[in-house]
Amino acid sequence: MSVTDPGARWRDAAPEFLAEREGQIRRLGRQVAELQFGRPGMTTVLGEPGTGRSALLRAAVARAREAGLLAVLARCSPAEADLRYGVVSQITSGLAGAGYPAFARRLWVEDQPAAALIPALCGEFVALAREHPLLIALDDAQWADEESKAWLAAMPHRLRGVPMLLVQARALGEGEGGVVGSATGPGPVPHSVIQVPPLRERGVRQVIASRYAGPVDGAFVTAATEATGGSPAALLAVLDHFAHASLPPAARYVPVLLERAAEVSGDRVAGSLSRLPADALALLRAMAVCENGLGFDLLTSLASPRTMFPEQVLSVLVRLGLVTGGEDPRPVSPLIADMALAGMDVGERQALATRSVELGYRAAIPEDRLARLLLNARPVGAEWVVNLLRRVARRRRLDGDHEGAAALLGRALREPAAGEQRQRLLIELAMTEVERSPATSDRRFQQVLLDSGPEVPVAALVRAADLLNSRGDASATYRAVATAYARREERGADLGSLAAIGWLAENDCTTDPVLPVPSFPDPPDRSEDPVQAGIAAWMLAARGERMSRARELARTAFQAKGEEQPFGPRIYAARALFFADEVAEAVVGLDEVLADARRCGARAPAALALIQRSRCEMRRGNLGQAVCDFEAARAELPLTSWHPRAVPYFVAMEACLHLADRSVEEAERVLAQRLPSGADQGAAWAMLLYARAKVRMELADPETALRDVNECGRLLLARGWTNPAMLSWRSVAAVAHNACGNTEAARRLAMEAVERAREWGAPSTLGLAHLYASRVLGGAEAMGELERAVRVLRDSVSRGCYARASAELTAVSGERPGAPRPPGESTRRVPAPSGGVTERAVEERASTPNETRHLLTAQEERIAGLAAAGRSNAYIASVLSVSVRTVELRLTGVYRKLAVTSRNELASLLAPIPAPRNVGD
Repeated sequence: MSVTDPGARWRDAAPEFLAEREGQIRRLGRQVAELQFGRPGMTTVLGEPGTGRSALLRAAVARAREAGLLAVLARCSPAEADLRYGVVSQITSGLAGAGYPAFARRLWVEDQPAAALIPALCGEFVALAREHPLLIALDDAQWADEESKAWLAAMPHRLRGVPMLLVQARALGEGEGGVVGSATGPGPVPHSVIQVPPLRERGVRQVIASRYAGPVDGAFVTAATEATGGSPAALLAVLDHFAHASLPPAARYVPVLLERAAEVSGDRVAGSLSRLPADALALLRAMAVCENGLGFDLLTSLASPRTMFPEQVLSVLVRLGLVTGGEDPRPVSPLIADMALAGMDVGERQALATRSVELGYRAAIPEDRLARLLLNARPVGAEWVVNLLRRVARRRRLDGDHEGAAALLGRALREPAAGEQRQRLLIELAMTEVERSPATSDRRFQQVLLDSGPEVPVAALVRAADLLNSRGDASATYRAVATAYARREERGADLGSLAAIGWLAENDCTTDPVLPVPSFPDPPDRSEDPVQAGIAAWMLAARGERMSRARELARTAFQAKGEEQPFGPRIYAARALFFADEVAEAVVGLDEVLADARRCGARAPAALALIQRSRCEMRRGNLGQAVCDFEAARAELPLTSWHPRAVPYFVAMEACLHLADRSVEEAERVLAQRLPSGADQGAAWAMLLYARAKVRMELADPETALRDVNECGRLLLARGWTNPAMLSWRSVAAVAHNACGNTEAARRLAMEAVERAREWGAPSTLGLAHLYASRVLGGAEAMGELERAVRVLRDSVSRGCYARASAELTAVSGERPGAPRPPGESTRRVPAPSGGVTERAVEERASTPNETRHLLTAQEERIAGLAAAGRSNAYIASVLSVSVRTVELRLTGVYRKLAVTSRNELASLLAPIPAPRNVGD
């Protein structure tokens, strides 16, 4: 990099600095001290290349020499691994340089056999050590020649009582015997093993500080530790580059650090590869191509050594740190594999991969390994290949490895598959890609719909259309299905199921900026086809028509089970059952859908089944299970993987769950999040508007709530969805109108909601409409609606609505003697509130209409009455199933309307409402 920083203050290369090696240095120092006292020893220094093993050996030799001991250091290398007695030659040369040339001369008798020479060598070294305590250090001992290894292996047996210390450094993972005795078992002299781990951040900071005079950035230290793997050698090479370029160790230069660290790693690997014999390079390339797909025996068959035994070839690779040891050797890192293959052209690589597939198939290796081999091979053209890749991809998908499954299915598409088999592959691949690349997933589904010839059955088109629609892009689904439908219609095929999916998408697009051209008839309301029956059930339920027929159609939809059956029609059938109060039956059907979807990896339908099950559990009052199902839906497919049209559905559902838990502030926070562009174009937007209106009503903002709920109603009516079981928007609008003083509009909407609910006939829907109507009407009308709500909801599935209606009836009926009470309620006298208000005064106010009540809405009147009775805000919230914050806001409005400042003053104006029993007590 040419840019320099004038503030960089790098020092020239300092003397060798050993960071984070205090413990290792102390242990070596104790060994040297023992040698001074005439005690023998053996030490093995283990560590990855570049971790500072050589520096520790040099430090030990320097300390021994400072203590006046005789010390010599020999370095082994691959280039001298075949040089007989190469290590011994280095040691004798070192001794000659230390002033013992006579010893070096008399040591060699080259023509002697090893059996005679090795004992003689051992004897000469022992004799020298008895005169002068001796330290012999051997670096990179794994590269010692065989004759020197034999001498070194024989030495420990002669060291008892001899002042000699043998220290070797070698790569971690090397075989532990055969160099200087056993590293783990007992021996004739003490043997210690010193591990040299990579540097941690503290050590990296110390190394940088030893070279740089200014402050060191913490982010730079962290990045340097990760980029170099804690290797001192790699770190020093990177710092040399920074010093040359006058760049400081600052966070803004981390990109330079990463680039240089990668170059250093590449240079090190390239250096190792350049020293490889041809047989070792061939074996490494075979390992890289096969990606651990073949065992070692088959690998050696694939890359047969010409001049070396297979074990020798593997030993070379392990010693260089290129390949792991053990029974299943493989390249240490992807970088090594990539660089090993860099010298091969694509054709050579593919030919090698193809031979590995043939070899693995004949040897009947496990399917997952054979699938890995196929990833790099040319198309084989055999039928077993596609079937095997699909099976392995399915297992990967079930294990959560969607990326691996996608790679296998993509490889299967390179085989000469056609017709229905190819379309099935496209569908499976699209399902696998839905999280990582949802747009690509949609395009593959569209490809199935638009590119299929007459040989592809309609069932494959229906499956693709169903899965395309499940992620939420109704507009793309409509266009693709309309095109496929028009092409097949000319051939007279049975397209009822495909038309039903198209109608579903078209119905959702009726408020889009560009309206769809009507292309599909309404699904028949009498059909034995499960797809058409499920969507027809939804159509009737959305329109609030013929509940009994909608139930029958929904049950027909669930007669089709299995992962090959479309999911959307069954989910819509479950919604129809949900609207009809057949919640338990809907949950059973959704459980089947969820199991089928998860088995085949259809994540969007699985999430939709979970979120619908959450709605069912919330209806039944199982809020904890509803929350669990919603969270599972979010985990099944992240929100970022859904089409923008579908996102409001999840946001609104989360807000409704918070409202059910009386967490209004949390619901408000959820609804305030930023939504993707296009989120307001689908039917799910109506549900979000409804949830937003409910929250605004809780926060005493009826004007804003009215705008949202009116728009919600407009969107639903434009689609023909008039059933209040879907969203009780008329009832919420009625309450909002009433709070704004629009009593006539409130009455009209409330009674229209009751009439629509009565036409549909589900108890939960009708009871809720009566309950809302009681809140906007007055006098005997309100009481009548409330009593009807309790009566209808008593045996309904909606236990939460029944509890609210029952509590409100109990509260209101206490205002007049002899009023009807819910079953099980007993009459009781409520103590007079504090502040000097007598019981007689309370009775007078209870029997005499108070003009101030006309200033309050129905809900404000109930809250004010309970507050006048001395009830706490938390208690009032529990009785009316609202949040404490809502009670506080409503009371503030009451105080303002009635011009009072305390509950005592409020009690003087209003008769208190007796507390209901068994509701929150």
